[in-house]
Amino acid sequence: MGKGFVNINFVNWERYLNTGLWLVDFWAEWCTACTVQDKVYEELAGLFGDKLNIGKINVSDNRLLADRFGVRNIPFFLLMSEGSVVMQMPGIQSKAYLINQIKQQIQ
Repeated sequence: MGKGFVNINFVNWERYLNTGLWLVDFWAEWCTACTVQDKVYEELAGLFGDKLNIGKINVSDNRLLADRFGVRNIPFFLLMSEGSVVMQMPGIQSKAYLINQIKQQIQ
């Protein structure tokens, strides 16, 4: 996948998230804090290229996925590698923090 965001839903999530390194954003249109993170995602996609996939899951449309991954508040992020959750990160995350966590998985 690499650059750009992939819209993930209950139908396609296994196809995407079971392969590669993913930063998954659980968000909603009404969540102002969620939109703050979008610029950070764009920068991460540019920085890591094809080593990182970025998926977005709209909790309003995908409540079952939010429940499956234990999402109670948004924004909420998962760092996943080859289908396994490596880290859960609730709340707004800094670019520096995300870069550090992603680099640990790439090495």
